[in-house]
Amino acid sequence: STTGLTEGKHCSVCSEILTAQEVVPATGHTCVYMVKDGETHIITCENCDYTAEEGHAYGDGLCICGQTEIKEPIQESAWKIGHTLNLASDISVNLAVSKALLKDFDMGTVYMLTEVELETGVKTVKLLPVEQGNYYYFTLTGLTAVNMNDRIRSVLYGTKDGQEYFSPTDDYSIADYAYSQMNKTAGVPEKLKVLCAELLRYGAKAQIYKNYRVNNLADSKMTDAHKAYLSDMDSVTFGNTNVTLNDLSNAPIKWQGKALNLDSKVCLKFIFSMGTYTGDVSDLSLRVSYTDTYGAEKSATLMGAELYNEKLGYYAFTLDTMLAAELRSVVSVQVYSGDSPVSCTLQYSADTYGNNKTGTLLDVCKALFAYSDSARAYFVG
Repeated sequence: STTGLTEGKHCSVCSEILTAQEVVPATGHTCVYMVKDGETHIITCENCDYTAEEGHAYGDGLCICGQTEIKEPIQESAWKIGHTLNLASDISVNLAVSKALLKDFDMGTVYMLTEVELETGVKTVKLLPVEQGNYYYFTLTGLTAVNMNDRIRSVLYGTKDGQEYFSPTDDYSIADYAYSQMNKTAGVPEKLKVLCAELLRYGAKAQIYKNYRVNNLADSKMTDAHKAYLSDMDSVTFGNTNVTLNDLSNAPIKWQGKALNLDSKVCLKFIFSMGTYTGDVSDLSLRVSYTDTYGAEKSATLMGAELYNEKLGYYAFTLDTMLAAELRSVVSVQVYSGDSPVSCTLQYSADTYGNNKTGTLLDVCKALFAYSDSARAYFVG
């Protein structure tokens, strides 16, 4: 606002000044700032109709309107990503970053953005860190045998002092890990090289069975030296444990079958019908016991039976936590309602599934259990 005068008063007849005009000092603008967008803000005045638009001006990363300065992320070339594998019912990739590289970062802002290049398209996953020893691990789960040659591209992000940083893109695959271990001339036990070779063959047989990227098989780059680590697949045998014990008279729940599922994970499905059981299926649980990798008895209770065959009224419990080295273990299962058993005990080993199979299904079963045997030899000895 500018300087002004009051109206004053004078006589309309003789023009004598009755009340003299007085100077009114300028009040000045009382500005209000409102963010318009990432580039500009609007200025208005509480005392007048003044309005203007101007670009943001930052001091210590903040404009007077409240807009935070948007800084372009900076690539941190020193960030390196390492890799290890978890060989469970699926294959998990651990992306490892040294804690020393992230010591000054706000860990609440740190994450790994990972893209898996599947046959059906790119799957993007945001992974959060888990602290373990001198490293932070970002674990990508859910990979199966057919995914061994799929590219896994990862970028690490984190913020320090308001500035975001990101790593160079890490390009990796499960097959890369296997080949790199087999190619090392020192420091890698032969049993691990055998495991890697069997892993690649299992992946290739699974790809053929599933008709998944058969023009890019996991074992296609294996040399004669690599193949020398492989067992004779024709010598692979299967188990024969498949028995229902008569340990509960008039058991209401009836066993109807077993299945080895190779679609997403290597998992066992135990299939049953309700029989004479009149309770609710949601009250049922499956008590499981088997020998783990190191020969110790392992037990678990599974909840949440799924509808397996609506027409026949069959339900199933799924066991999907067994490690690769445990797939030949005999599994004992019994259905419970609360604390009471309602089925007989079923004993079964997953390798029994391979009996009487033919064609590509037989091939993938043999490759799977050759891989399982090599895992047991490596982890147990």
